[in-house]
Amino acid sequence: MEPEESIHTEAMLLPNYVNRTLPTEEEQQVATHLKTCVTCQQELQEVTAMQAAIKNSIAQRPGPSPAAFSTLMRRIEQEKQVQTQRIPQPIAPSWWETVESAFRSLFEVQWVPALASVLIVGQTFLLLSLMGTPGGQHHQETGPIIERGIPQAPPQGSVLKVRVGFQAHAQEQHIREFLQTIQARIIDGPSADGTYTLAIAQQGTMTLNTFLAELRQQTNLVQRAAPLNP
Repeated sequence: MEPEESIHTEAMLLPNYVNRTLPTEEEQQVATHLKTCVTCQQELQEVTAMQAAIKNSIAQRPGPSPAAFSTLMRRIEQEKQVQTQRIPQPIAPSWWETVESAFRSLFEVQWVPALASVLIVGQTFLLLSLMGTPGGQHHQETGPIIERGIPQAPPQGSVLKVRVGFQAHAQEQHIREFLQTIQARIIDGPSADGTYTLAIAQQGTMTLNTFLAELRQQTNLVQRAAPLNP
Protein backbone atom coordinates (compact mmCIF):
# COMPACT_ATOMS: atom_id res chain seq x y z
CA MET A 1 0.00 0.00 0.00
CA GLU A 2 1.49 3.29 -1.09
CA PRO A 3 1.65 6.08 1.57
CA GLU A 4 -0.70 8.98 1.13
CA GLU A 5 0.86 12.13 -0.25
CA SER A 6 1.24 14.79 2.47
CA ILE A 7 -0.50 18.13 2.03
CA HIS A 8 1.91 20.89 1.20
CA THR A 9 1.92 23.98 3.38
CA GLU A 10 1.84 26.16 0.29
CA ALA A 11 -1.47 24.57 -0.78
CA MET A 12 -3.17 26.02 2.31
CA LEU A 13 -2.06 29.50 1.21
CA LEU A 14 -3.41 29.26 -2.33
CA PRO A 15 -6.77 31.06 -1.68
CA ASN A 16 -4.96 34.05 -0.21
CA TYR A 17 -2.36 33.82 -2.98
CA VAL A 18 -5.10 34.19 -5.59
CA ASN A 19 -6.64 37.12 -3.68
CA ARG A 20 -3.19 38.73 -3.32
CA THR A 21 -3.59 39.10 0.44
CA LEU A 22 -0.42 37.25 1.51
CA PRO A 23 2.60 39.01 2.98
CA THR A 24 5.45 39.49 0.55
CA GLU A 25 7.59 36.75 2.10
CA GLU A 26 4.85 34.08 1.95
CA GLU A 27 3.80 35.14 -1.55
CA GLN A 28 7.34 34.59 -2.79
CA GLN A 29 7.44 31.22 -1.01
CA VAL A 30 4.24 30.03 -2.78
CA ALA A 31 5.43 31.31 -6.18
CA THR A 32 8.72 29.41 -5.83
CA HIS A 33 6.91 26.22 -4.79
CA LEU A 34 4.49 26.38 -7.74
CA LYS A 35 7.39 26.26 -10.21
CA THR A 36 8.22 22.65 -9.24
CA CYS A 37 4.99 21.20 -7.75
CA VAL A 38 2.48 19.90 -10.32
CA THR A 39 -0.11 19.03 -7.66
CA CYS A 40 -0.19 22.60 -6.28
CA GLN A 41 -0.39 23.94 -9.83
CA GLN A 42 -3.60 21.94 -10.41
CA GLU A 43 -4.92 23.07 -7.03
CA LEU A 44 -4.19 26.68 -8.00
CA GLN A 45 -6.23 26.27 -11.19
CA GLU A 46 -9.20 24.86 -9.24
CA VAL A 47 -9.08 27.66 -6.64
CA THR A 48 -8.89 30.30 -9.38
CA ALA A 49 -11.83 28.78 -11.26
CA MET A 50 -13.94 28.53 -8.08
CA GLN A 51 -13.38 32.17 -7.16
CA ALA A 52 -14.23 33.29 -10.70
CA ALA A 53 -17.50 31.33 -10.55
CA ILE A 54 -18.44 32.91 -7.23
CA LYS A 55 -17.80 36.42 -8.58
CA ASN A 56 -19.94 35.73 -11.68
CA SER A 57 -22.76 34.40 -9.52
CA ILE A 58 -22.75 37.51 -7.34
CA ALA A 59 -22.62 39.81 -10.37
CA GLN A 60 -25.63 38.10 -12.00
CA ARG A 61 -27.73 38.18 -8.84
CA PRO A 62 -30.67 40.58 -9.41
CA GLY A 63 -31.10 43.57 -7.12
CA PRO A 64 -34.29 45.03 -5.65
CA SER A 65 -36.78 46.27 -8.23
CA PRO A 66 -37.56 50.04 -8.44
CA ALA A 67 -41.21 49.35 -7.56
CA ALA A 68 -40.25 47.57 -4.33
CA PHE A 69 -37.89 50.41 -3.38
CA SER A 70 -40.63 53.02 -3.95
CA THR A 71 -43.08 51.01 -1.83
CA LEU A 72 -40.57 50.81 1.01
CA MET A 73 -39.90 54.56 0.98
CA ARG A 74 -43.64 55.29 0.94
CA ARG A 75 -44.15 53.16 4.04
CA ILE A 76 -41.32 54.98 5.83
CA GLU A 77 -42.96 58.36 5.12
CA GLN A 78 -46.32 57.08 6.40
CA GLU A 79 -44.71 55.90 9.65
CA LYS A 80 -43.13 59.35 10.15
CA GLN A 81 -46.51 61.06 9.73
CA VAL A 82 -48.21 58.69 12.19
CA GLN A 83 -45.50 59.32 14.84
CA THR A 84 -45.84 63.09 14.36
CA GLN A 85 -49.58 62.93 14.92
CA ARG A 86 -49.10 60.95 18.14
CA ILE A 87 -47.02 63.73 19.76
CA PRO A 88 -49.34 65.62 22.18
CA GLN A 89 -49.80 69.24 21.18
CA PRO A 90 -49.77 71.96 23.89
CA ILE A 91 -53.27 72.93 25.03
CA ALA A 92 -53.96 76.67 24.99
CA PRO A 93 -55.39 78.05 28.27
CA SER A 94 -59.06 78.88 28.33
CA TRP A 95 -60.34 82.47 28.56
CA TRP A 96 -61.36 81.91 32.17
CA GLU A 97 -57.81 80.81 33.16
CA THR A 98 -56.42 83.90 31.42
CA VAL A 99 -58.77 86.25 33.31
CA GLU A 100 -58.05 84.51 36.62
CA SER A 101 -54.30 84.84 36.11
CA ALA A 102 -54.69 88.58 35.39
CA PHE A 103 -56.72 89.18 38.57
CA ARG A 104 -54.28 87.13 40.65
CA SER A 105 -51.35 89.31 39.52
CA LEU A 106 -53.22 92.43 40.73
CA PHE A 107 -53.41 91.12 44.30
CA GLU A 108 -49.83 89.89 44.56
CA VAL A 109 -47.70 91.81 47.11
CA GLN A 110 -45.20 93.32 44.71
CA TRP A 111 -44.78 96.66 46.51
CA VAL A 112 -43.29 95.27 49.74
CA PRO A 113 -39.58 95.44 48.64
CA ALA A 114 -40.04 98.98 47.31
CA LEU A 115 -41.75 100.11 50.54
CA ALA A 116 -38.96 98.60 52.65
CA SER A 117 -36.33 100.48 50.64
CA VAL A 118 -38.25 103.78 51.09
CA LEU A 119 -38.48 103.26 54.86
CA ILE A 120 -34.75 102.56 55.16
CA VAL A 121 -33.87 105.69 53.20
CA GLY A 122 -36.28 107.78 55.32
CA GLN A 123 -34.85 106.53 58.61
CA THR A 124 -31.31 107.25 57.44
CA PHE A 125 -32.23 110.80 56.41
CA LEU A 126 -33.98 111.41 59.75
CA LEU A 127 -30.97 110.16 61.71
CA LEU A 128 -28.60 112.41 59.80
CA SER A 129 -30.91 115.39 60.32
CA LEU A 130 -31.00 114.87 64.10
CA MET A 131 -27.23 114.63 64.30
CA GLY A 132 -26.79 117.86 62.37
CA THR A 133 -29.34 120.01 64.30
CA PRO A 134 -28.46 122.11 67.41
CA GLY A 135 -30.88 120.04 69.58
CA GLY A 136 -29.26 116.74 68.62
CA GLN A 137 -27.31 114.87 71.20
CA HIS A 138 -24.38 114.29 68.83
CA HIS A 139 -23.90 117.88 67.70
CA GLN A 140 -20.37 118.59 66.55
CA GLU A 141 -18.73 121.90 66.05
CA THR A 142 -17.82 123.02 62.61
CA GLY A 143 -14.19 122.63 61.71
CA PRO A 144 -11.86 120.78 59.38
CA ILE A 145 -13.10 117.46 58.07
CA ILE A 146 -10.17 115.63 59.57
CA GLU A 147 -11.41 116.46 63.08
CA ARG A 148 -14.67 114.58 62.48
CA GLY A 149 -13.08 111.64 60.70
CA ILE A 150 -10.90 108.81 61.90
CA PRO A 151 -8.32 110.01 64.44
CA GLN A 152 -4.98 110.38 62.77
CA ALA A 153 -1.89 108.76 64.28
CA PRO A 154 0.74 111.17 65.51
CA PRO A 155 3.56 111.73 63.02
CA GLN A 156 6.47 109.36 63.41
CA GLY A 157 10.15 109.84 62.79
CA SER A 158 11.79 109.19 59.43
CA VAL A 159 12.32 105.68 58.16
CA LEU A 160 15.80 104.34 57.56
CA LYS A 161 16.20 102.00 54.57
CA VAL A 162 19.19 99.82 53.75
CA ARG A 163 20.01 97.08 51.26
CA VAL A 164 21.03 93.80 52.94
CA GLY A 165 22.36 90.51 51.61
CA PHE A 166 22.00 87.55 53.96
CA GLN A 167 24.40 84.64 54.31
CA ALA A 168 23.58 81.62 52.13
CA HIS A 169 23.61 79.29 55.16
CA ALA A 170 21.39 81.59 57.30
CA GLN A 171 18.07 80.03 58.29
CA GLU A 172 14.84 81.91 57.77
CA GLN A 173 13.79 81.51 61.42
CA HIS A 174 17.00 83.10 62.69
CA ILE A 175 16.64 86.00 60.25
CA ARG A 176 13.06 86.64 61.40
CA GLU A 177 14.07 86.57 65.08
CA PHE A 178 16.88 89.04 64.42
CA LEU A 179 14.60 91.44 62.53
CA GLN A 180 12.04 91.31 65.35
CA THR A 181 14.77 92.10 67.86
CA ILE A 182 15.88 95.26 66.06
CA GLN A 183 12.26 96.09 65.05
CA ALA A 184 13.07 96.09 61.33
CA ARG A 185 11.01 94.66 58.48
CA ILE A 186 11.60 93.54 54.89
CA ILE A 187 9.77 95.81 52.45
CA ASP A 188 11.23 94.57 49.14
CA GLY A 189 13.18 91.70 47.68
CA PRO A 190 14.82 89.57 46.79
CA SER A 191 16.26 91.62 43.93
CA ALA A 192 18.26 90.31 40.97
CA ASP A 193 21.43 90.20 43.07
CA GLY A 194 19.68 88.38 45.95
CA THR A 195 19.47 91.37 48.33
CA TYR A 196 16.53 92.65 50.38
CA THR A 197 15.41 96.14 51.41
CA LEU A 198 15.04 96.63 55.20
CA ALA A 199 13.19 99.52 56.81
CA ILE A 200 13.30 100.66 60.43
CA ALA A 201 11.71 103.67 62.09
CA GLN A 202 14.29 106.14 63.35
CA GLN A 203 14.13 106.36 67.13
CA GLY A 204 16.11 108.50 69.52
CA THR A 205 19.68 109.02 68.43
CA MET A 206 19.66 106.21 65.87
CA THR A 207 21.24 107.16 62.56
CA LEU A 208 21.79 105.34 59.31
CA ASN A 209 25.40 104.62 60.23
CA THR A 210 24.51 103.09 63.60
CA PHE A 211 21.86 100.95 61.90
CA LEU A 212 24.40 99.74 59.32
CA ALA A 213 26.96 99.03 62.02
CA GLU A 214 24.48 96.94 63.96
CA LEU A 215 23.66 94.91 60.85
CA ARG A 216 27.28 94.33 59.88
CA GLN A 217 28.06 92.97 63.34
CA GLN A 218 25.75 90.01 62.65
CA THR A 219 28.29 88.23 60.43
CA ASN A 220 26.57 84.88 60.94
CA LEU A 221 23.41 86.24 59.28
CA VAL A 222 24.32 89.35 57.27
CA GLN A 223 26.75 89.10 54.40
CA ARG A 224 26.67 92.76 53.33
CA ALA A 225 24.73 95.92 54.19
CA ALA A 226 24.69 99.23 52.37
CA PRO A 227 22.49 102.35 52.38
CA LEU A 228 19.65 102.31 49.87
CA ASN A 229 20.20 104.79 47.06
CA PRO A 230 17.49 107.47 47.09
